[in-house]
Amino acid sequence: MDAASRKEPFRYVMNRPIDCWLELPAGSTGPGAGKRTEGVLLDLSRSGCKIRTPLNLRFTSGDTRIIIYFQLNEELLQFNGSVRWGWMYGLGQFQYGVRLVLSEEEEERLNSELETWTMSSEQGH
Repeated sequence: MDAASRKEPFRYVMNRPIDCWLELPAGSTGPGAGKRTEGVLLDLSRSGCKIRTPLNLRFTSGDTRIIIYFQLNEELLQFNGSVRWGWMYGLGQFQYGVRLVLSEEEEERLNSELETWTMSSEQGH
């Protein structure tokens, strides 16, 4: 891999978790299907994120689809993903790794939002 392509970090760790909302697509068999549940975004990369939520997805090795909503800057973002791993985190909390399933347009939008967020975060210190 060429050094120029490694200028940006692979994963953006949130110093303060960012509020997010999670939704299992309507028609899912899991608990809370079609309803939004609160959570926090712990880190984010161009391919996925780590979230914590009270929602017990009863994660199995199957493909659990999820929609995640969060706001880095001005605009509310919405992305589809699939849960890759999950475990209980303390009492009544669960932590999940989500692989984002992005179109080319969504990937460009996420990149732009991350760049703006990174610049504004650096200026805030």
